[in-house]
Amino acid sequence: MKKIISALLLSVPLFMGSCSDDPEISVSQTEFHNVECRETALSVNIKTSGVWTATSLNKWLVPSAVKGENDAELIIKVLDNVAEERTGKVVVRGVDGTLINIHVNQQGYPIDQEYTYELPVIFHVLYKSRSDRKQFVDYSRIVKILENVNNLYDGITVHEGGDQSVNMNLQFVLAKTDEEGNPLQLPGVEYIKWDEMPIDCEQFMASRDQKNLDILWDHNRYINVVLYNFADTDGNGTILGISHMPYTIAGPNALPGLGKAPTNYISKENLSYPHCVSINTLFAYEDKGTGDKPNSSDITVTLAHELGHYLGLHHAFDEAENGSLSTDCIDSDYCKDTPSYNRNAYMQELLYMMQQAAQMGTYVPYSKGAVRIDCNTAEEFMSYNIMDYEITYADRFTADQRKRIRNVLTYSPLMPGPKKGAAGTRAIVHGKLDLPVKTVKCYLTNP
Repeated sequence: MKKIISALLLSVPLFMGSCSDDPEISVSQTEFHNVECRETALSVNIKTSGVWTATSLNKWLVPSAVKGENDAELIIKVLDNVAEERTGKVVVRGVDGTLINIHVNQQGYPIDQEYTYELPVIFHVLYKSRSDRKQFVDYSRIVKILENVNNLYDGITVHEGGDQSVNMNLQFVLAKTDEEGNPLQLPGVEYIKWDEMPIDCEQFMASRDQKNLDILWDHNRYINVVLYNFADTDGNGTILGISHMPYTIAGPNALPGLGKAPTNYISKENLSYPHCVSINTLFAYEDKGTGDKPNSSDITVTLAHELGHYLGLHHAFDEAENGSLSTDCIDSDYCKDTPSYNRNAYMQELLYMMQQAAQMGTYVPYSKGAVRIDCNTAEEFMSYNIMDYEITYADRFTADQRKRIRNVLTYSPLMPGPKKGAAGTRAIVHGKLDLPVKTVKCYLTNP
């Protein structure tokens, strides 16, 4: 729960030598010690008859205003701290040049506890026709999809059998306010009229068009999910979703399989492409299969899968570094508890089964289509992993996948929530950065 700590001390005037008649400035408190590790608000009263500015030297200290005039209350929001004890400051400057340093000392997070991340999600719904529910997706449907995704990330399984899933200890929450702090009429969703529909999703994700970049909100505060009809341009099948992979920072906590960020802090202004998740709304109302009949276009699984990529997970099958299929039986997702399999061989067998089923007017059931062969042991196993696709039960994650996601949330830039290490510092770099951009997509195979 957020708290406001009011300054009760007498005003503390600080002056610099000056011959001017500019108004003096003072503040009610310049030291805050032992502030709790959870998000807190500090209250400082500014007393002056002139103009003043407030500048934070740490990204975890957020003043309610950067400029003001005359007497005012300045609220300093102290963000959650998941690391050790820290000290920062906000500098208040008067019109006469007086500088007042407001020092804040915040407690570290208890070492025996794990932080629960709340990740604000904003869905940008692009539509050309408001009457088309597969473009102008029902708000209630979007809310329900995210609720279902949270269940999967909580470790709640849908199907019987298989190993137990894990609880990621995170929640995707519908954003309550916009970037300026204004309450959203529809939490977590904005509808944007768009002239082009359908859209080539691969072109969109690689675009340098400022129009596409302007859709997105601050990546360090929100996860951006863009919803639109995908153009059917890929001969390998219909693309259900596509996501950018995150970045990692060089050092002891660097995560293998992710591009190295050239700087510790990346802002929205540093991006030359629309870093986000894109979901194909042609399948917006698709749900899970029933009984032994699978539905590979279940949009809950698609969103959970693409968010997995956005949070640092790779596909759970044998894949080359460039995203093409591999037959080398490598641990391409860097998770030892997700067995690799030869996807080329699986797809050949699946297509044969699908063609046979189509001739008989039936379908390939879970009990056959979800069977994989471990390329290391040659043993059969059933596919339950969310980071697999095609015919799979797709309702659980593993412990190693959890470690990767927790690492990204804790150390990677362009990710909401408090950070440890270098990503927790703000070293602003101006202009566009040359970043190693990587996208990953999942398909619905056409038999």
